[in-house]
Amino acid sequence: MEKPIRFEIWTADGQLGRQTAALLRLWAEETCLQLEAAVVVPPRTEDAPDGCAMVLVDSASLSPAVLADLQRLRAAHPACGILLLAGTERAAIDVYSCHPNALVPQPVTYGGLTAALERCFGCWQHGLRWLDLPLQHRRVRIPLYQLYYVEAAGRNSILYRAGGMLQVNCSLASMEKQLPHPPFLRCQKSFLVHLGAVRRLTGGELIMCNDRVITVARSQLRPLQEQLEDYRGQRGVEEETV
Repeated sequence: MEKPIRFEIWTADGQLGRQTAALLRLWAEETCLQLEAAVVVPPRTEDAPDGCAMVLVDSASLSPAVLADLQRLRAAHPACGILLLAGTERAAIDVYSCHPNALVPQPVTYGGLTAALERCFGCWQHGLRWLDLPLQHRRVRIPLYQLYYVEAAGRNSILYRAGGMLQVNCSLASMEKQLPHPPFLRCQKSFLVHLGAVRRLTGGELIMCNDRVITVARSQLRPLQEQLEDYRGQRGVEEETV
């Protein structure tokens, strides 16, 4: 397993730091990213480590010393991204010289944070978890965050993902051992699903993000419903309508 990449939250507000770190961990779980989140009270007393991918800066902590730290960070680690946790509209102007990648409105929400992080894909993509699977006489590597669900096809499996459908020479049982739980769950003997790709659970059926309807095994219905509600509740995500 690859080493987790580091995200730092620069804030003197302990509650904001803990809340943001918790949302980052939820996002990392959904994205299948190996992440280490640390809260740092600015200004820093030492340089950010080389493995640092993102710095999330609380606008209330901005000062000449913090701005100088951010400028040194940019110079030493150009690939490291900067997100500003913006409490005011003026905060973006105050930190403009550091060229933040994106702004996260306060109060910080899961949706606001993830939307900002999507704009910084190049900064954290090296922490993604991948599947390395046999495909006929070769192998393919697939990032887990692109995978919606997996269907059994005899001794093989069909992967439904952002890039389309792909059949690999790997059983569903073997796939289940390789996928993190959560966000992937077995809903019946022939399907594994990513909770984030579920649009709706209704009448014992899952409606997926690509409109595929998957029947849930009766024994799995209640546990799946509870896990889906918990998954969405933690993130403040509303159920989509169909």
